[in-house]
Amino acid sequence: MPDPTSSNQPEESDLPDPIDEAFVAYLKARDAGGSDSRADFIERFPELKSQLSELLDAADLIEQLAGSNGATEKADPAADTRAGVRIDSIGDDLEATLAITPVPGEGAGPQLPFEMGDYVLESVLGRGGMGVVYLGHQKNLDRPVAVKMIRSGVLAGRDEIKRFCSEAKAAAKLKHPNIVAVHHFGLEAGHYYFSMDYVEGFDLSKKVDDGPQDCREAARYVRDVAAAIHHAHQRGLLHRDLKPGNVLIDACDQVHVTDFGLAKHVDAESSLTNSGAAIGTPNYMAPEQASGDHEATCPQSDVYSLGAILFALITGRPPFVTDSVMQTLMQVIHRPAPALRSFCDAPADLETIVEKCLQKEPQQRYATAEALADDLDRFLNGQPIRARPRTPLQRGLDWLSEVPIFAALIGRRLMHTSDSHRRFQSMMLLLVLSLPMILAAVLFGARMLHDRLPSEPKIAGGPTGDVYAHVAGELANRLQQAVDRPVEALTTEGSVDNLKRLLAGDVDLAILQASAVRGEQVSVIAPLYYEALHLIARSNLEIKKLSQIVGERVAIGSQQSGSQLAAHMLFDSLGLDNGEVEFVYQPFQQSRLDETIPISIVCVARGSKIVAAALQSKQFRLLAVDDPLNISLDHPTLRPLQILPTDYPAADLPEDGIATVGTTAFLATRRNAPSVLVTATLEALYRNEISVPRMITRQQAAEWQGLALHPAARAFYESE
Repeated sequence: MPDPTSSNQPEESDLPDPIDEAFVAYLKARDAGGSDSRADFIERFPELKSQLSELLDAADLIEQLAGSNGATEKADPAADTRAGVRIDSIGDDLEATLAITPVPGEGAGPQLPFEMGDYVLESVLGRGGMGVVYLGHQKNLDRPVAVKMIRSGVLAGRDEIKRFCSEAKAAAKLKHPNIVAVHHFGLEAGHYYFSMDYVEGFDLSKKVDDGPQDCREAARYVRDVAAAIHHAHQRGLLHRDLKPGNVLIDACDQVHVTDFGLAKHVDAESSLTNSGAAIGTPNYMAPEQASGDHEATCPQSDVYSLGAILFALITGRPPFVTDSVMQTLMQVIHRPAPALRSFCDAPADLETIVEKCLQKEPQQRYATAEALADDLDRFLNGQPIRARPRTPLQRGLDWLSEVPIFAALIGRRLMHTSDSHRRFQSMMLLLVLSLPMILAAVLFGARMLHDRLPSEPKIAGGPTGDVYAHVAGELANRLQQAVDRPVEALTTEGSVDNLKRLLAGDVDLAILQASAVRGEQVSVIAPLYYEALHLIARSNLEIKKLSQIVGERVAIGSQQSGSQLAAHMLFDSLGLDNGEVEFVYQPFQQSRLDETIPISIVCVARGSKIVAAALQSKQFRLLAVDDPLNISLDHPTLRPLQILPTDYPAADLPEDGIATVGTTAFLATRRNAPSVLVTATLEALYRNEISVPRMITRQQAAEWQGLALHPAARAFYESE
């Protein structure tokens, strides 16, 4: 439009501007409730049609912007059909329905009283974001009715009219005792309208304003509303704006659902809704509505709103209350709904029902409004409800999701953080920062605790009189003097028994034959000495070679001994381990007394007192082992060995001795044994040579390769 102050325009200050005159005439017609639509009015000024249309569009834009920043009336479409409700000017009302399109103010409506066909409009019952509801009188039937009109009146645009018609059609489809019935739809004096039942009473928002209500009464109200909403859902309609203000209570204390202004058909894509716009009432809308995802709106969206209404009736406030619409929307989208028990002492079943309704994900809510109504009915009748409460783990995860650092990790936006969540985060950050020091202290403490000597170390030896028992006893005496605490040497059945006790933690040290040193948990402390396999035959036995003992009974030691392990390896190499020989599991102390046993095998250190006594009696003699080298190749823990005449002087052995195989006796412990114990044991072991023939020295042990040494033992030998 040309600027009248521009320097290249003629001076026309004294002449009336035809555009201004037309605009003033339009405003007067609108205020008077004229019947002409905007298009008809513009057609009256054909020469100014283009300029006048631009001016009116600009005026609409200015009015919309002004209306979005300074609402002067409570947006309360819930006042549709109630009488005597005061309309307060409260500014940014969190319980007002978010209008899809801003509309002009009161001036677009008719002057009251206003006669409109069969109806006389008498007073305003309430104004909402898009509509105005009047108390009217229907002349023909002489009855009070509620009449709803578009708030922008004769200035209503095409989208507003379509939306208004959709609301009327949606409500007219529903015939339910708990839904306000629509009677008539029409157009009078340029105003679209529809009439409906006038419900004299109040809405549920008054109950909420009065504070917490009786739980049973609240459950009854919401049960009946849920039944009505299920009726709408069955006919394909979603309400999308359920809130206490849209539930009317009549004189008989019965509920009536009203205001289907935002209703949507389940299978329809509404072209009347702006993509990404949040529509509904922030305090009561479902998360998918608050995020503007209209495609995700479903029957469970109304179920969420029903749960929010039930929450508000029980507690006297909606689930989310903030200082602004935006904060409320963000909390609805991202923050778990608070528990009823945080505000009042409600029955557990009712808390479970509300909790299920207010889940963020639609699929986690009641599948239908009917299911919600059924559970509320069960609660009222004292029957078990079908909903199940959330587990403590789920509640804990919900609580953690409101800690800022965890919320950031899962992509949840927080508009507000409680003191407890901030304190928890501070503690977590402090813990993380302190974690290296804590871990170092724990590891140091654990190491110190672990590296302590046992209060009474135990050593697994062998049978009474055996070399193992002798070595264990002598080592126990030395160690006891070194560590200044009692050390016990236990009598056992041999290597296999010793291994079991060591792994079970019954002993701290054990003497094991080489073939028994196995498993990741066993570590070697020191190789002690070599053991020889003694084949002891009765003197009257004509057998000269070991290969000739087929069919004989052979004692190979107890099943828990190392002798039987070595014997089985020997007979395996000779091919005599498959039933050719009858094995008797007896120690030599017993088998020597049983004359039915002609041969005994004893794996023991050369010079054994038990073997020496048997040979000296002349009742027994030693047999040679055939081909000991090949046997040692079959079983690496065995090695060729000679039993020399000096080992048993009274036995009249050949000068070159008796060929046999031998193995090694080791001192072992657990892999996690305290280093201080291992070191103290080695120092006691090598202080003086133990009275065992051919004891392996510290230097020889240090040169040994391939041993699974305990770390402390390796350090000990490397320090040599």
